Amino acid sequence: MEFNVGDFVTRKSYKSDVVFRIEKINEKKAFLRSYKLRLMADAPVDDLIKVKDKDKKSFKRELLMESFECMQRQQKHHVLNSKLVRTNKIEKSYKEYKVKVLHLDGDRDYLELSLSNYRNLNINVEGFFIPEKGQPEKISELLKKGRPDVLVLTGHDGELNNKSFHTSGFFSKSVEIARSIESDLDKLVIFAGACQSDYKRLIDSGANFASSPQNRFIHFLDPILVVEKIVFTSIREVISVKDIINNTISGSGGIGGIETRGKMRLQYP
Repeated sequence: MEFNVGDFVTRKSYKSDVVFRIEKINEKKAFLRSYKLRLMADAPVDDLIKVKDKDKKSFKRELLMESFECMQRQQKHHVLNSKLVRTNKIEKSYKEYKVKVLHLDGDRDYLELSLSNYRNLNINVEGFFIPEKGQPEKISELLKKGRPDVLVLTGHDGELNNKSFHTSGFFSKSVEIARSIESDLDKLVIFAGACQSDYKRLIDSGANFASSPQNRFIHFLDPILVVEKIVFTSIREVISVKDIINNTISGSGGIGGIETRGKMRLQYP
């Protein structure tokens, strides 16, 4: 069977457990990105099974529906939280200071979905599609120009057989550059990583939150859910890492981090 870049495929050796898109291909090997998870992998061409067009459409509908349902739950939570903030304030003229989020994503489709979901949550975001290996080159310029409060560095990743990683090194280098510009962990909150990323290396580089402490897959929405918790928690509160984890889809083992202050400030008048 002939395969091409952009085809949806699964792997026979893994019992077709994950759907991928082919990113690059040669005569013997294909380089793959998961359609639903932030996972990167490679596989021999003869290990691939092509996904039928009707199934491909079904996967797309499922992804959009899952994204929509997840963000609906988060919107309800945000509305309740906003009412609580207003209730606890005597003067109604207080308003929320807009936190700035900078999101760099190695997947163009995920970036578009992510930006849509950020905006549905009323989060002030600027996003860029930058392949993982290009993020260290761009991060300094974008940070100095945008001066964000929260930085997301994500895309796809995966562990190789020799205990190395597809893209963790690029994420780690970007975090190091970001920390050379802003070293304070509360002034610039950083999420970094994707599926099976080198968690310890990312945290040691200066990330507040990262994946994946137990070498697990993470959902493409998980970085947004981490950001949502940070953005809508008061600057007066230190966020429990367990609360961050409980706010994600992948849950325990997928995301970890360090105690960090929230970023929400109230402005008057």
